[in-house]
Amino acid sequence: MKITAPITSRDELEMLVANGAGELYCGFVPREWLVKFTGAVWLNRRSPKGANLETLSDLAGLVKEAHSVHVPVFLTFNSPHYAREQLPHVLDLAKGVVEEAGVDALIVSDMGLLLALKNLDLKVAIHISSVASALNSEGVSFYKDLGATRLILPRAVTIREVEEIAADLKGTLELEAFMMNDGCAFEEGHCQTTHHHAVGAFCTSMRDWDYAFYAEEGEINSEEAQILEENIKDYRNWVWTINGMGITFSQNGFPLGPCGICAIPDFYRIGVDSLKIVGREASPFKKLASLKLVKSVVDKAKANLPKDQVIEKAQKLKGTPELCAGRWACYYRDFK
Repeated sequence: MKITAPITSRDELEMLVANGAGELYCGFVPREWLVKFTGAVWLNRRSPKGANLETLSDLAGLVKEAHSVHVPVFLTFNSPHYAREQLPHVLDLAKGVVEEAGVDALIVSDMGLLLALKNLDLKVAIHISSVASALNSEGVSFYKDLGATRLILPRAVTIREVEEIAADLKGTLELEAFMMNDGCAFEEGHCQTTHHHAVGAFCTSMRDWDYAFYAEEGEINSEEAQILEENIKDYRNWVWTINGMGITFSQNGFPLGPCGICAIPDFYRIGVDSLKIVGREASPFKKLASLKLVKSVVDKAKANLPKDQVIEKAQKLKGTPELCAGRWACYYRDFK
C-alpha cells in the first residue's frame, strides 16, 4: 500500500518523498490553454491559480527528479468533460507530457478523452478519476475493459463496497482511495457546478443562503420548524466540515476536515493499492502534515496491530475527538 501525495513544485519533492510519499500527482496548465480558453475553463479539477505547473520544462524536471528516487508521477486531465474544440488541444498536451516529460500515468474522467487516448496509443498508464463515478464492480470493470490500469474510488463508496469491488477484480486493476482533506456534498462526478476561484463552490456557498419555511396549508407549526432548523444547522455544519473547516489545524497540528484514516486497517487487509492525499493547491505545510498523519497510521496497520488499536491511535493522533465521535468528517463511516 502506497501513499499518493499532491505536488505543485519541484521544491516540494524532497520533503514529500522523505516523509513517505510513494507516488506523486500534479496538474499542468500551460499559458496557451489560458489564452485560448481563459482561466474560467479548467483543464483539470483544480483552478489554474496555484494548483498546477505552468511549463512543460518544469513538469519534465519534476518527473526526472522523482524518477531518480524511483517515485512515479501522475498527471491530471480529469475535467468532467471536454468540448469538441478542446479535445485536440488536450490530446496534444497528453502527447507532450508523455513523450517529452515522461509522466507515468494520466488521470482521466471524460469518456471522450479516454477513448481518444486509447486510439492515440500512448505508452502511458491510464488512471480513472473519481470524477468518473465508478461506484460498483460493473462500473469498474467497464473502465478496465477500456484499458484503465487503476481506478480512483469515489468518496461515496463504503468499506464494504470497496471490499466487494476488490474481490470481483481479483487484482486485475489497481484501486486508489481518498484519505485526507477535501470532501463533496454531492456525488462529485455528477456535479456540474463550478469551483472557480472567483465564484466559489456551489455546495459551500449554500451554507450562507437565506431560507424560510412554508406549510402546504396554513402556517408551519413550531415543532416542525424546530426540526427543520436543526436539520439545516446540521447540514451547514457538515458542509463546513467536509470543506476543511476554513483550512485550520487540530491541536496536534494536523488538518481539520474530512479524512479516511480509520479505514486504513481495512483497506490494507482488502488490498487497496494506494491512499490519496488531496490538495494540490494546499501549502507545503498542509501537504506535509497530511502525509505524516496518513504515513503514521499506515505504518501501524502494516505492523499488524489489532484494528481497534490502530483506529484508537489514529483518532488520538489527529486530535479531533468531537469530529471522530460523531463521524462528521469521515469518508468511510462504516468502519468498526
